[in-house]
Amino acid sequence: MRRLILLTSLLISVVCYGQLDESTEKLLKDQAAKNKSKDTVWMAGGVGSLNFSQVALSNWAGGGQSAASIQAMVSYHVNYFKDKTSWDNTFDLSYGVIKQENLKLFKNDDKLEINSKFGHRIKEKNAFYSALMNFKSQFDNGYNNAGDHDSTYISRFMAPGYIIGAVGVDFQPNKDFSLFLSPATVKTTIVGDTKLSNAGSFGVDPGQRVRTEMGGYLKLSYQKKEPFGMENVLFKTKLDLFSNYLDNPGNIDVNWEVLVNMKVNKYLSVSLSTYLIYDDDVDINRYESDGVTPIYHMRDDGSLYTDSNGDPIQVKGPITQFKEVLSIGFSYKF
Repeated sequence: MRRLILLTSLLISVVCYGQLDESTEKLLKDQAAKNKSKDTVWMAGGVGSLNFSQVALSNWAGGGQSAASIQAMVSYHVNYFKDKTSWDNTFDLSYGVIKQENLKLFKNDDKLEINSKFGHRIKEKNAFYSALMNFKSQFDNGYNNAGDHDSTYISRFMAPGYIIGAVGVDFQPNKDFSLFLSPATVKTTIVGDTKLSNAGSFGVDPGQRVRTEMGGYLKLSYQKKEPFGMENVLFKTKLDLFSNYLDNPGNIDVNWEVLVNMKVNKYLSVSLSTYLIYDDDVDINRYESDGVTPIYHMRDDGSLYTDSNGDPIQVKGPITQFKEVLSIGFSYKF
């Protein structure tokens, strides 16, 4: 029920945001071009999608499992510009669940991200003195074993939560491209759950709920409608790089996202999103290629290393994380 309410609220948010169609947006841009010094311009828009998939098998000789899944996604922006002042805000939300016949309902997509960037133009150049805030977390619990809610959860809302605050210079040569550079950045990792905090998850010291890092930050964002002349296609990408000045500055945290949305008709769309993460402070348990069988520390004689309770010690450590989602379903541009 909790997940159903969440998916419903995401869908409602797609419908309830004020719509600015392309002709209205063009009119606002023309007004701003005519009188940049006086007009106040708000630009708003985005894309939302709701996707379903279902497989039903009965006495199927080839094997397999029946399954059904649903995924909702909203990407929305609200931007302001007047004279030399700009304020850009983006909201990216997604959540998906899947049900296989022999497993409990479990999530296969979960994202909550908010970005806000305030800037003041440097004379007449395409650059701004800027301050940026980025927040990332998730909506729901994540578990060691998919579909097994009796297993130990390994993440949940605000465990982790990431907040980045930065001041620097934002280069914007055109409306599609932004490169933000900050030599003064604070990255805060929050683990609001007692069990995960006591375990020292996500880089916090065991028993602590907050970890603060000081460093340098780069954020590149690019979006293009109809890239390479491809009609009804929207391309978006974001790359975040962070280096901790005081702790292994060469081990750079990486977050790279890509979204391609293709409109088939007014309401039907195909979207492909990828998400690559590397965080040197996050230790991830290792599994065999099936994603289920743990990999344990093994001695030369073939015996397993064990902890104080006699349980085998699973191999874990920082590793590149990658997620890809291909969706076909209902889409609405607003």
